[in-house]
Amino acid sequence: MKILFPFVGDSVGGSHISTLELYLSLIDANVSAYIILHEDTGPLSKYLHIRNIPFYVLNSSKLAGEDPRKLFIIIGILTNFFRFSRFIKMHKIDIVHGNDLRINLSWSLPAKIFSKGFVWHQRTLLSSSKIWVLIQFLCSYFIAISDVVMQSAPKGISVYKKKTVYNPFNINLTIDKKLAREYTAKEYGIQHGSFLLGYVGRIVDYKNVDFILKSLSNIRYKDVHLLIVGSGEEDYINELKLYADTLGIKDRVTFTGFVNNPSAVITSLDVLIASSQIDAFGRTIVEAMLQKTPVIAAKSGGHIDIIQDGINGLFYNVEVVNDLSEKISFIYNNAIFRGEVVSEAYLFAKNKFSSDSHLSKIIHIYNLVNEN
Repeated sequence: MKILFPFVGDSVGGSHISTLELYLSLIDANVSAYIILHEDTGPLSKYLHIRNIPFYVLNSSKLAGEDPRKLFIIIGILTNFFRFSRFIKMHKIDIVHGNDLRINLSWSLPAKIFSKGFVWHQRTLLSSSKIWVLIQFLCSYFIAISDVVMQSAPKGISVYKKKTVYNPFNINLTIDKKLAREYTAKEYGIQHGSFLLGYVGRIVDYKNVDFILKSLSNIRYKDVHLLIVGSGEEDYINELKLYADTLGIKDRVTFTGFVNNPSAVITSLDVLIASSQIDAFGRTIVEAMLQKTPVIAAKSGGHIDIIQDGINGLFYNVEVVNDLSEKISFIYNNAIFRGEVVSEAYLFAKNKFSSDSHLSKIIHIYNLVNEN
């Protein structure tokens, strides 16, 4: 069985990390797996080079879905159809596993036309557009990364062709918290003894980083410092920096930019804040749980599949600015509660999100696809 993972290549996010975790698990299990990038000069190619993961390059300038208009989607599919079909035939691919909307739209038809399996892995919430009814015809199997994503899927997909499979994590990765904290403090000039909050992820407006900044300005403890870890558009990041300055908290906020090993930063935090209201899952939440870092998350999206409020983390109400600042203050003042939460969270994450469990479920799906 040969599995192909195509990627656009223009970004590195949680979906890529999860898919690469699966790819490496397949290689370890002696399953033939291949990676294609359609852009070989972007951040994903650099990430793969750093990790010594081999990949093919199949340059393409017009993937379906880059322009959401229906005509341009059709043009994108037709532009790449024969090139993608040739690759499938040349390398005798059995299943194409898509993890991005542009990939799913561009690769599903070539795979289906040549009687190969296509796994549509949905990692974001689908809109209410009627066009998604086509998914049931384009894929051999539909995977959702959370129950909330599955609820957004078109109802016409057969129950025998869809499943919720949570993202995989290396549950054996342990990072020394003391060393991680010393590294983070030295790297970013954090004052010794600071209570360290962190946001880790892409810096875009829908992640609500500005909400965290506003909440920080309402916290009276001046030793609370915020790390904002990730990359984004320079203009938007500058807006956030100006906003922090306007709020009078500029000296209590550090923008780190992109980091190659966010797990080490997550380990060093006193609290991770997951502020997006539309995340389909919340990878950094599970990473924090596995590194015994407390989590405060917006009560929305895929966060609901992970957090049990007051047991393995805390929710805050996104409609109330003071709610987040009050939850931070509560964690700040309750070391015993912090210890209880991280213990519950660690056991929960370790039992539910192991790479071995994920691999077993995915291989079962691959076998079902191959049989049909």
